[in-house]
Amino acid sequence: MRRPWHYWSCYVAATLVVLLAMGWLTVKAIELDRAESLARRQAELEEAVGRALWRMDVKLMPHLAREAARPHAVYSSLLTATDAQGRSSGMPQLSPLLTDRSEFVWVNYQVEPGDVWSSPQAPNESIQKIVCPQGVSPQEIAACTTALSRLSGCISYEKISASLPVESNPEPNSPGQQTLLRNPIVDLDRVAPSSRSADVETQQQQLEQIVSTRSRVNTSNDFFNRNAAVNSYAQEAVSQQMPAFQALKVDAATEGVSQPIWVDNQLLLARRVDLSDKVVIQGCWLDWEKIRTSLVEEVRDVLPDVTLEPVTDSSQAQVGRMLATLPVQLVAHLPEIEAVAWSAMQVSLAMAWACVLIAAVAAGVLLHGVLTLSERRGAFVSAVTHELRTPLTTFRMYSEMLANDMVPEPAKRQSYLDTLRVEADRLSHLVENVLSYAKLERGPQRHRREQLSVASLLDRVGERLADRTRQADMQFVVEATAAIRETSIKTDPAAAEQILFNLVDNACKYAARANDRRIHLDVHVLATSVAFQVRDHGRGISPREAKLLFRPFSKSADEAAHSAPGVGLGLALCRRLAHDLGGQLELVPIDDAGAVFQLTLPR
Repeated sequence: MRRPWHYWSCYVAATLVVLLAMGWLTVKAIELDRAESLARRQAELEEAVGRALWRMDVKLMPHLAREAARPHAVYSSLLTATDAQGRSSGMPQLSPLLTDRSEFVWVNYQVEPGDVWSSPQAPNESIQKIVCPQGVSPQEIAACTTALSRLSGCISYEKISASLPVESNPEPNSPGQQTLLRNPIVDLDRVAPSSRSADVETQQQQLEQIVSTRSRVNTSNDFFNRNAAVNSYAQEAVSQQMPAFQALKVDAATEGVSQPIWVDNQLLLARRVDLSDKVVIQGCWLDWEKIRTSLVEEVRDVLPDVTLEPVTDSSQAQVGRMLATLPVQLVAHLPEIEAVAWSAMQVSLAMAWACVLIAAVAAGVLLHGVLTLSERRGAFVSAVTHELRTPLTTFRMYSEMLANDMVPEPAKRQSYLDTLRVEADRLSHLVENVLSYAKLERGPQRHRREQLSVASLLDRVGERLADRTRQADMQFVVEATAAIRETSIKTDPAAAEQILFNLVDNACKYAARANDRRIHLDVHVLATSVAFQVRDHGRGISPREAKLLFRPFSKSADEAAHSAPGVGLGLALCRRLAHDLGGQLELVPIDDAGAVFQLTLPR
């Protein structure tokens, strides 16, 4: 047999390989789990962002579309009506900008070259005398006048004109066929003209090609469709407003596309209007703080921590996060990972690790047991060889001497014959123990149990036990009262005899040098059993020896040579037999010298 450390080295190496492989798989699995969790959170965020952008654009659509659809004539406080011949008739009409103001607009303005500012909502005193009696609040006129003054004080015509992209103005008198509102950050007019009549999917593909060359961002939020919805709403607003202005005297003009722009941190809606003699800019000053608060509140249930940031540089724009109505982008962060005690992946990994560790421990225990058993069996073979050598040598020598008539004296011849009988009994006892243990190793044996008294059992085994003590020059003492002897037990007499003989045989061998030459067999009646105690007066059993006492093959040849003869199988066999009989065999600790073994058999 190879040395045990060779096997342990192979086991440790194999275990390390398995643990390293499991560790690598665990790290990769955790990384994949985190990546999947991150991707899932990202997808949830994008879906929430898409819903939020639609809500925000829908929230602003009525306000911005209505402002973009205003004809240029309404930027005068009073409008002149005409009859069928085109002549002025009746009282001047109020501009709808005086009576139909949006909650998100500070003031509507018109600025001419040279920074000439005006607003239909901030008329002069003479016009105020006309409009106030018709229901226009002086307080609103004062507030709009103040707002126009603030706006004109911080922004000039040149700044607004420079912020508006260069564009081709649409044909006059055909607003229903043109784009009315455009986000200047993403210029949708760069899409091929033919795409305006194409299906939505084709338009989306063309938009993605344009946007990818700029910022290479994901346009899954359907910016194009939202922008188209805004302009559709604006076209509808134009259709609703046109009947109200058909009877008005309106000068010919070419209106540009309204665009929301940032000028010196102020949010304006502006467009160029080409009059016959000059180009003016019309639009409105939007209340950005109020708009932002309203939009954030609108999507609080979808994105609780969302913020809105102005976008003035197209290179910094993320189309997938842009509003179609304003040059503003949504900023939202990935939601925090909810504290989960164990994810499905972690549970699976924990179970896998538990199985691997259990398997490793089981393999280690099994290997230890196999190696220990192999060593014990090797020691057993060595001990058996040693035990057989001595009696066989005696047999050979004495038989040759007797066969050759080398022992003439009758007394000495009888002594040799007695020695041969003792050695034969010793060999028979050894073989009997080995065979009995081999039977028990193959499985539990069926014992023929009989109902008999303690006296019957003692009478059956007493002579054999006394003979064994006489061979060891010792005295066999049985202590059992008459009442105890009448006690009935149910057991296999042969198995009980084998157990008691092994105990007495061990007492004779290990107490051979004791001064007190007695071997006691004491019988006691317990509640449900009868106890047979075999006691000697030898040197006793140390705690270290007691741990190995009932292990089979626990004695090596060297130990057998320096102690009592035997192979360390008797007590292991006796305990197994006692268990099969429904009883128990144990070492009873005592304070005096010697050893006490107790066999209990059921009553």
